[in-house]
Amino acid sequence: MVLISCSNCRKVYEKENYDEFICTRCKHKVRRRTKNSLQISLALVISAMLLYIPAMVYPMMEVTKFGVSVESTILEGVISFLEYENYFIAIVVFTASVIIPLIKLIGLLIIFLSLKINVQLSNKAKNVMFHFIEAIGKWSMIDIYVVAILASVVQLDEFFNIKGGLAATSFALMVIVTMIAAHIFDTRIIWDERK
Repeated sequence: MVLISCSNCRKVYEKENYDEFICTRCKHKVRRRTKNSLQISLALVISAMLLYIPAMVYPMMEVTKFGVSVESTILEGVISFLEYENYFIAIVVFTASVIIPLIKLIGLLIIFLSLKINVQLSNKAKNVMFHFIEAIGKWSMIDIYVVAILASVVQLDEFFNIKGGLAATSFALMVIVTMIAAHIFDTRIIWDERK
């Protein structure tokens, strides 16, 4: 006898084997593992990596002062904070916008690839790394919140105006796609025996 729970309503069943069946409580299909979760998560991480490029290259914000528009990327924003000696804000923006997304993307890629190829990394280390990545995932959205708040509050036509740039959209999509990839991934795959 084996125990298996419904991923939708969490009802636990005692079954003879791991064959698929329909949950009696919520009518959800119950499987031993989420179907193709590793492949879907890996594809989403690769998509997020491709979105990371325009998020870093294109302007995050467009600031208009007295009719003159100035666009700035994330790194240009960090440099301008450093020039104005706002070191704390520069460190927070750099960490939340550059370091954390890179840690998430590279960490997830390492975990997913280590399940496909033979990498000397223990299952416990993979699991700890995954839960750390999942915990820091939402902190990358700080930039998007700042741009959204500034764009909604500061609207004085041609005198002073702030708009989000192409990088804001790419960055938000990258963070969302990475969070979906982490959510879809079935961590039990880490503990499955590899042949």
